Amino acid sequence: MRTFLLLLGAALLGACSSRSDNNPGAVPAGTWRVTLFSERGDDETGDFSGYVFTFSSGGAVTAVRSGSSKPGTWSLNSNNTRFDIDFGEKTDANKPLGELTDNWKVLAITGTEIRLTDDNASSEEFLTFTKN
Repeated sequence: MRTFLLLLGAALLGACSSRSDNNPGAVPAGTWRVTLFSERGDDETGDFSGYVFTFSSGGAVTAVRSGSSKPGTWSLNSNNTRFDIDFGEKTDANKPLGELTDNWKVLAITGTEIRLTDDNASSEEFLTFTKN
């Protein structure tokens, strides 16, 4: 019986740790790059070439490219289903970072990837960040 309880406890601990790895509730530390941005079937990932993104635990995000940086904000709701990013207005003058300004539905957050889709299904936008 004691062996059974030890095995059961180990199995439960393993199940809990794998759950937190798959959805940690925060963006893992490090730098990230956009490896997919598509809108209505058009792949616009190349617009983000050279950008490096750093998400801080305090809700700030910084995009850096060619030595120039642009600050923004991010948040993740308490049940890890909505990821909001704000780099300012969606105008031609603020492209491509303004394209990321949105309320995103979380598809997956792991230690190496953040996969999102626009919370408005009709926009058909998909965004993936991959850890550097």
